[in-house]
Amino acid sequence: MIKLFGLSSGVTTIFSVLPNTIIFSFGHIDVYVIIWLVVVSTVTVGLFWLLTFKADKLVDLLKLDKGFSDDRIEMGNIKTDDLIKIGTIIIGGLLFIKNVPGLLSNTFWAFKREGAGLEFTERDKFNLAVSGLNVLIGYLLFTNYDIVAKRLKGKRVGD
Repeated sequence: MIKLFGLSSGVTTIFSVLPNTIIFSFGHIDVYVIIWLVVVSTVTVGLFWLLTFKADKLVDLLKLDKGFSDDRIEMGNIKTDDLIKIGTIIIGGLLFIKNVPGLLSNTFWAFKREGAGLEFTERDKFNLAVSGLNVLIGYLLFTNYDIVAKRLKGKRVGD
């Protein structure tokens, strides 16, 4: 599943993040923009590489295999707990991956505007806060799926 997030990250990078970053850069070419292009490219390619080729080490590092009794999921015998866990992982992973580029871009433009003496508008602050919050929530959902699943399932009579 993590490798699928990596693939999603790669596709998002190729078709959305890099073209948008390059388009923004054409109007303001300077040293900071070149550094920004290198940082964005490095972070997005690094995220793709980590999620795609180092997924096993990431699972061990974040202890994502806790709470699952088996390495595979049989669709015929799927339990409610497992379904909620899988859904939480998917939602958290997608929320994280889809908002990292926006967080990076908003952060860069905040520093760039501040350095140029331009005002960072309320809308820009809001966008930065929303993307940062989405990254945080996505990360927390992804790494704490077991706790979220227990909370969402609740108690039934007889459990």
